[in-house]
Order: sequence, then C-alpha cells, then structure tokens
Amino acid sequence: MATQDEGVDQLRQASGTRLRELKGQLFEAALLGATLVGIVSLLILFGYIAFDTFQPLTASAQWYLLYFGTLVAPTAAFTWYARRDTAVRAVNAKAFAVVFGGLAVSLVTYVVADSVSPYDVLIYLLFGAIPPLLVGVYGRTTDERTYTGPAIPVAAVLGLGVAALLYGLVRPVVGIAAQWIAYFGITTLPVAGIIGFVVARRWSPRHGIMATAAVLLSAFLVAGGLLGVGTDPSFWVVLFSTFVVPVGYVVGSTVGTNSEGRIGVLGPFVLIGGVLAGATLERQLAIKGLESYLTPTLLLESWHGRVASEAGVYPQLVGSIVVVGFMAILAFPVGISAAVYLEEYAPKSGWGSRFATLLEVNISNLAGVPSVVYGLLGLALFRRTLGFGTGIVVSAAGTLGLLILPIVVVSAQEAIRAVPDSLREASYGMGASRWQTLRNVVFPEAVPSILTGTILALARAIGETAPLVMIAVATTTYTPPEGLFSSATALPLQIYAARSSALPEFRHGVVPAAAIVLLALMLVMNATAVIVRNRYERDT
Repeated sequence: MATQDEGVDQLRQASGTRLRELKGQLFEAALLGATLVGIVSLLILFGYIAFDTFQPLTASAQWYLLYFGTLVAPTAAFTWYARRDTAVRAVNAKAFAVVFGGLAVSLVTYVVADSVSPYDVLIYLLFGAIPPLLVGVYGRTTDERTYTGPAIPVAAVLGLGVAALLYGLVRPVVGIAAQWIAYFGITTLPVAGIIGFVVARRWSPRHGIMATAAVLLSAFLVAGGLLGVGTDPSFWVVLFSTFVVPVGYVVGSTVGTNSEGRIGVLGPFVLIGGVLAGATLERQLAIKGLESYLTPTLLLESWHGRVASEAGVYPQLVGSIVVVGFMAILAFPVGISAAVYLEEYAPKSGWGSRFATLLEVNISNLAGVPSVVYGLLGLALFRRTLGFGTGIVVSAAGTLGLLILPIVVVSAQEAIRAVPDSLREASYGMGASRWQTLRNVVFPEAVPSILTGTILALARAIGETAPLVMIAVATTTYTPPEGLFSSATALPLQIYAARSSALPEFRHGVVPAAAIVLLALMLVMNATAVIVRNRYERDT
C-alpha cells in the first residue's frame, strides 16, 4: 500500500513538473510573440514614413546600381572586414564616433550660437568656466580636495550670476570684436585646452603646451586665410575647431600608436567617400534619382505654407535644439542634486527621514502625471506668476524641465542606490570624506545608469507638444530664436500643424520628412549619452 501511495505521489510530482514546464514555455512564447508584434509594428510605421519621405519608386534602376557600387558594397565589405578583427572593430567604432560626433557638434554649436548671438554665448561661457577652473587649479596646487569639489559647481553658478549682473557693461565691450573672434573663444579655446590636457596626460606637459599652441595657431591661420579672400571665417573656425582638430588628433594618434587596428580609421571615410562619389557620378551622368522631400531646403529654409518644395523647418529645428538644451541645463543639475540628497545626505530617522520619504513618494507620483498638466503648471508659473512673455524659450524650456525632472530624480536615485554599500564603507575606511566618496566611488559607478535615465527623459521631452501648446508656443515661426527671452517654436509643433494642411504633398511629403529630421535629432542626442555611458562602463 505504501509503495502504491509513493507511486501516486511521484506521478503527481511528474505531472506538476510537466505542467510548470508547459506554462513556462507558453509564457516564453507569449513574450516572444509580443516582442515580434512590437518590432514589426515599428518597422511598418518607420517604413511608411520613410516611403513617403524618400519616394523610392521615383528613382531609376541606374541610380540604385550606382549607389550600390559606390556606397553599399564598399561600406559593407569594409564593415565585414572590420568585424573579423577586434582591434580594427574598436578603432572603426571610435573613428565613426569622432567623425560624425564632431560634425554634429560643429553644426549644433554654430547654429545655436548664431541664433542666440555668439557674443552672449562667449560672455556666459567665460564667466561660467573661469571661476570653477581657478578653483580646480587651486585644489591641485594646494592638495586641498575636501572643499574644492563642492566649490566647483558653486563657482560656476556664481560666475553665471555675475555675468547676468554685468551683462550690460560687458556686452558692448565684447561686441567690438569681430564675430569670428567670438566663435574662436567659444570653440577654439576650449578645444585647444582639452587637446593640450589630453596630450599632457598622455605624454608630457611640454607636449601639451605645444599641442595647445598648434591648435590656436592653426585656427588663426584658417581665419586669416579666409579673411584674405574676403570670406567670413566664423563657420569655418567652428568646423575646424570642433571637427577637424578632434578627428585629426584621433586619427593621428591611432595611426601612430595602434598598428594592429589603425586600418579601422578608414571606416567613416569609406562611407563619406561613397556618398560623395555617388553624388558626383549621378550629376555627371544625369541619372534620375530620388524625388525626396528631405532636401537642403527643408533643413536650411523657413516655412512656406503653400509650396511643399519650398517649405523649410530651420527655425523649428533650431528652436527644438535651444529649448531642449536649456531644458537639460535646468533639469539635470537639479534632478541629480535632489537624488544625491535623498540617497546620501537625507537623515535616516526622525522628522528628516519622514520628510525625505514624503518627497520620494511625491516625486514618484509626479513622474506619471500627464504632460498637459505640466503645461498648465508652466502657464501658471512662467506666464502669470513670473510675467514672462508668451511662447518664449525660457517658458518652454522651464515647462519641459519640470516635466522631465521627476524622471531624472527617480532614475538617478535608482542608479545611486544600486552602488554597493561595501564600496562606500571601503572608501570611508580609507579616510575619505563623504564628498570624496561620492565623487570618486559612487558617481563613477552610477553614471551609466544615470545617463540611461537621461536618454529616457530627453526622448520624452523632445517630442512633446501638449505642454508647449498650453503655454502658447507658436506652431509656426519664420526666424530662429534670438535669445532665451525671444519667441520660439519646436519641430513637433510644426509637424502637428502641417498635418492638417489641405495639400496632400504636405501631409504625405513634408510631414514625414520633418518626422525623420526629428527622429535624427533625437538619435544624435541619445547617441551622445550612450557613448558617454559606454565610456564610463569601460572605465569602471
């Protein structure tokens, strides 16, 4: 009888095991199916947008053969070759990052500075950078590191405040200089300092000084040569400083020191060369290409509401960059500082602990509030309380900053909380202060996760329209913003407005093309954060 009961129990256990395995397999299949449905849906959506934007059926077969031979085949062959070798693959990724990253930084820097005035950018850059630089130099020369770390951000904020107070006196003096000199101060001086610092750490201080002098002298020669032929050197100074110099340094140092992977630096140049060769042959052979709506006119001209081929989103594109950039400056320091206080400095008992818990609960709830509510908050705060003008950059950036602030705080809290306490205790055991532990131990471990939250916050803010509509941001403007207190619009608002056009070429041509531009802008911002995050992950 006992043997029969044992057999029944074993049979039940085996049946229960098979049932659990079946449930697990069904759950796995459901997850896979949901993932495939999501991916296929996104591919269909992006394919629909890309089809309307690029009009692939308008190009001839010769056009496809031309670009297959000049662009697709060489790029694919080089990529296949690079992936077979670890050293070449790493150098190839680094070259792509510096080439296209430098190009994006150059264009964004020039566009934003040209919009809000390079003189204003130079004034605030100098006043915001020199005080913390002096504090850092003092800390290194005196070995006083306890208070210099917290003093650096305080010095930067004080410097910006002094710049705002003295703006009326400083601006006329700075405005005497030629415009290209302002761009020289904005781009060439910081790049020369960074290159000199990197070279000094890698080789010697003497080499660092020589590298800095070489960058400054080369930029002066570029500007002087262009002035000699009657050309304004402003854009070319920016391009040389933020694109040519970093690319030249990375390519030169890689070729000189990495014999195994240096062939990988050719990757981006194969791609760019294929595009240029294909465009040249297309023009020379008069081959019929794509009748795309994504043209230089769309990127460089103002809006035209009647002729689709003449419609441009340059003011909206600049407005989005300025608003999102200023939003990041407002939200991220506040959000990360709040997360640091709640995780590292808030009391663990008593009324202080209850207050910190109340703050955490409310911040978590605010992360799920609909965006239109933040629009009402921005309207009440910036328009009615502070009396700012309608639809200006400060109001738009502040409203979006309030929108993403809870996301930044929560993600930064989770990143800091994930750092093991054993690392903190080891740092304290070595005699480090709380600030030194935070700066040298906690932050390096938490930065990758913090940047992940940054990516999510930027991705949400850059496509928002409801908060901007609530604070009366114009859907269409014909000039880019001229400062933080000037009117501006954003690219999502223009897409929203153009979608209701009666002309089909706007709805099925310009709107998808503008959406592609918005996606590209978001991907550039996210790629920057991803690169920085990956760099910290490798360092740690």
